[in-house]
Amino acid sequence: MRRKCCPSHPDRRARRRCFRCNTCICSGCTIRIGLHHFCDTGCSVIHLMQRAAEAEWWVHDCVIREVPVPPRLRRLLERRRQALDAQQVLLRGRTTPRYGSFHHPRLLLRRAALLLAPLALLLFWYDNLGVSLYSPPGQVERPAIPRPEVKPVLTPPPELPEKPAEVIPPEVPQPPPFPLNADLSRGPTWERKIALTFDGGTVANATGEILDTLKATGVRATMFLTGQFIHRYPELVRRMVREGHEIGNHTFSHPRLTTFAVNRRQDTLPGVTKEFVQRELRRMSRLFEEVAGTPIGAYWRAPYGEHNREIRQWAAEIGYLHVGWTRDLSAREDLDTRDWVADPHSPIYYRAEEVRERILNFGKGKVAQANGGIVLLHLGTQRRQDRVHRELEAIVDGLRMQGYDLVPVSELHRSLALGQGGKGSAVAAER
Repeated sequence: MRRKCCPSHPDRRARRRCFRCNTCICSGCTIRIGLHHFCDTGCSVIHLMQRAAEAEWWVHDCVIREVPVPPRLRRLLERRRQALDAQQVLLRGRTTPRYGSFHHPRLLLRRAALLLAPLALLLFWYDNLGVSLYSPPGQVERPAIPRPEVKPVLTPPPELPEKPAEVIPPEVPQPPPFPLNADLSRGPTWERKIALTFDGGTVANATGEILDTLKATGVRATMFLTGQFIHRYPELVRRMVREGHEIGNHTFSHPRLTTFAVNRRQDTLPGVTKEFVQRELRRMSRLFEEVAGTPIGAYWRAPYGEHNREIRQWAAEIGYLHVGWTRDLSAREDLDTRDWVADPHSPIYYRAEEVRERILNFGKGKVAQANGGIVLLHLGTQRRQDRVHRELEAIVDGLRMQGYDLVPVSELHRSLALGQGGKGSAVAAER
């Protein structure tokens, strides 16, 4: 027997089903969008958010493929965003009681599953991983896991200029034990620390100015470099090491690893195998050690942000933890500066002043604010003017005025792995 949705509509013929959660609702409680009916628990807003995100990714696809964005696509994106904003305003002003939606058996089971799943996952981590991986060093004895031996590659290394004698290999900080197949996209939210990270592919036309600014402001950053970058700019790499910056692995040739550019899904591309991924990481690591005279850190970042659990696991087998950048999906904001976008007409183009304000205002109004944030920037740019790196000093000063300490990724990870109060904490949520 069906439950009554609203006392004012007892007629069964007036009942509907929510298009998203299948809740039984009456005509008085329904929200209609086109041909679909929704209950008043936010399903209509979620539906419109998905449609708006779909149109936004279509626009983003045109930007990635470097083709002009069709005007009809921009109009579609604008219409969907307006519909989403209007629906949010409508739902906030709606006073209809939610009788049937809350007491529906399927919704109750779904809510119970959402509440119990994190608890079950936390208990699993505590029983299986909590003691051995997240406890501070010295409390629990655990066997040492030797790093796999790097096998030589048949391809001979490129000829490099001689290393100057004044290069002094610095001490590379070793992070505490961690689950390597995770994705580190944010540090501890209980500490006012932020990490500036820079990706170096094949262009270094902004690297000198960036290093000058970091040196003048006393900031240590994390640089994710490709083998091609190291081969082209060995002197810049040595300067990064001398000035105390942390170096991460960005693969050797910066290849695409998933089908995200084609279907917006992180499925492993055909031909991308375990051997391919590990060879890319090992070639870059070996080349860096030959140029800088010091081993590379235990962090890597996938090119184009394309990775999944399988790819991260392959990298973890040779000792690498993936580092992403911070996103807040609920607030529809992130710390990706998008400084690589050169077309001012692109919907994801931000002027340098806008990038500065996005970073300084990230998380405003929330308890954690931007604590533990990881900012994504680049060492090269295709912009002829309005270059983002020229706002770097203002960004650093603004963050410090807000009380943030700018640190490398390894320091964020160490605090996160030890956990608040030294009790241990998960590194990141797995996808």
